[in-house]
Parts: sequence; structure tokens; C-alpha cells
Amino acid sequence: MTRIKSVSCVPVSEPLLEKWSAAHGTSSKRDECLVLVTTEDGGTGIGEAYHAFSPTVISALVDGHLAEILVGRDANSIQALWEEMFFSTGQLGSAAVAAISGVDIALWDLMGRSTGLPVATLLGGGGIREIAAYVGCMCLGFQEAASLREEVRGYVAGGFTALKVRGGRSLEADVEAVAVTREAAGPGIDIMIDANSAYSPPESLQLARRLERYDTFWLEDPFDFSVKYHHADMGWLRGRSPVPIASGGNLYTRFDVRALIDAGGVDYLTPDVTKCGGISEGMRIAALASAHNITVAPHTVVGVGTVAGVHYAAAVPAHVRGHLEWDASPVNPLRDELCAPALAVDRGAVRVPTGPGLGIALPTPETYARFRFIGGREISMPPRLRRWDPSLRAS
Repeated sequence: MTRIKSVSCVPVSEPLLEKWSAAHGTSSKRDECLVLVTTEDGGTGIGEAYHAFSPTVISALVDGHLAEILVGRDANSIQALWEEMFFSTGQLGSAAVAAISGVDIALWDLMGRSTGLPVATLLGGGGIREIAAYVGCMCLGFQEAASLREEVRGYVAGGFTALKVRGGRSLEADVEAVAVTREAAGPGIDIMIDANSAYSPPESLQLARRLERYDTFWLEDPFDFSVKYHHADMGWLRGRSPVPIASGGNLYTRFDVRALIDAGGVDYLTPDVTKCGGISEGMRIAALASAHNITVAPHTVVGVGTVAGVHYAAAVPAHVRGHLEWDASPVNPLRDELCAPALAVDRGAVRVPTGPGLGIALPTPETYARFRFIGGREISMPPRLRRWDPSLRAS
């Protein structure tokens, strides 16, 4: 038995060189919640828990609740520990699932380090050397047409064959962004749009119909508030939309995914292992998707979670394995410095790390000093407004 000695969560940050805007607000930094699990024999595993725009809350859940369950327990009992963590946090909702995700990823990393095997191999994904990626995350955000064309052409020249534009600005602006992207990318490039929960169901259907002419690959998460509360509406839209529908980056556990599928489903499922319950739950979600023949296109954000997402993608059943989301920003220290060695990308594909566990080095005191946490929300999150709202009138 390899007993767990300590569990901790450390929020880290990186300021952005330029502010970045999307439908859910404006960002001036990136946040990440690192989770460390250490055993009595000196082993340590690292994971990432989605920060949920409240890193200190997630940290408190890990340090104050989950650690009490885990300390003294066998680190190899990943399934039993997952269930106990989940059932003990049933009143705490999606924030608890995000916290569990970080612990679960760290336990898989710990097992990989102790056995000398990559997490992808432990999950059954050995032999998968690279994962096709699409450009997403903090790329292709709100901007003028000229700069959007330039950004698109750069990614296409770099070998990417799938690009996701940020939507939710307005129906007209979203259609224009997709049109500009299609013109700049040319044929043969998959173009998606993420509306970041900006619209009502009728608006979403209007948008989908107007996007059809540009051969749009998918429309993602168009509904206001959280997609978590709109399973029936997603099913309604999917039954009427001429454009395929994607969702799942804001779903937590297989039970949430099952509810979405039962309500009419989606064409592309986008789970994020830092949110959905970790790698363990991600595999159960992939099994659900496989049974319903739904393509799994894993969502990622930054840093350790992206590395974990690559290992997860390698183990998703091949017949439903889709593209992995990839932040192609030229400057992203949480992606390239925090995670060393940095993930290698070649002609639009991410190589699966071959080192033990996640295949990255553990943080040092210098790492924590370099990425010291910056207080405040990562994204401004303004309230949703409708175009007929009187508050939008010019003053």
C-alpha cells in the first residue's frame, strides 16, 4: 500500500500581455489551480482542478475537504477514492467536481511515475503517438476583420486544419467572423464557433441557419447562463439546426452528460478532464459517448490540464476520438514553462508525452514564485444583454 501523506492545491497565475475579450467578458490574466498529492514514500503526482473563476474556493475544497478523505489512504485505489470524494461532496455541486478532477489527475500522474509508464499507456492509449488538434482557447477572439484574417492565415500556414472562432458578440458579428475566417482559411479547413453562452434558443437557431452557408463544422454552447441548465434546449436546437451542435466543456460527471444525451444530445461532446471529474470520469464519459456514437473532442484551457487532456484523448475509443482543443497563442508560459518539457505540436497535431505519468516535471519553489497567484477574477463576466434591452440605447 502506498499511503497518501498530503494533498494540497496551489493557485497560480500569468498576466496576459494584452487583454483578451470574448462573450463572457475580458481577461487580463490566466489562472490555474495545481493539485499535488504526495505519498509517505516520497512520491508526488500533479493535477489541475478547473479554477471555476474562483481559485481560492477550489483550493479550500481540496485543502479543507478532500484532503481529509485522502490522507492515510492507498494512492492506488483511484476508483474507490473517486467515489468517496464524489459522494461526500454531493451538496457542493460542480465546484466539488472540479476539485475532485484535480485530485484524480494527480493520482493518475502518481501511478504513472511509480510504474514508469505514461498515463496514456495506463489508460490503454499506448501506441497513439499524436492527437489532431484544433485552434481554440484564447485564440481567434473579438477583433477587426483584418487582424482576424492575419491570425487565421498564420494557423493554416502552421498546418492546423480546424479553427474555432469566438462568438457571442452579436448575431451579425458572429456571422461576419465566420465569413472572414472561411475566406481567409479557404476550403478544406473545419471552422467552428463557440458562442460562450450568449444567446436565447431562438437566437441560437437564427445563428445556426445563417452559419450554414459557410460550411460551419459546429456551433458550440450558444445558450445564456450556464449550458448546464439547458439540456432540453440543446436537444431542441440540435433537432432543428442545419449546423452540428457541440457542448460538454461545462458539464460535470457522466450523470450530467447522460442527462444531455437523454434530452436530445449533441453531435460533438467536449469534456474537460479538469472539470468533468478527472481522467477517471472522462473515461466513463467517453464510454457513454461511444455507446451513443458521439464524437469526443476534448476541451482544454492551459497548462497541466492540457497535458492531461492529451493523455486522455489518446485513450478515447478511436471511432469517437475527435480533435483536441489547443491554445495556439504565441506566448503562453503556463503551457510552455510551467509544463516542462513543453508539449510538441507539429502540423496541427500534439505529440503524446512518453515520460512517466503526465511526463512533465514537478513544480519547484522557483516555479511558484514565477507564477505567483494574482487576485481577482480571471474574466469580468458581465450580465447578458438582449439587443432590445433599453440599457443598450446610446446615451
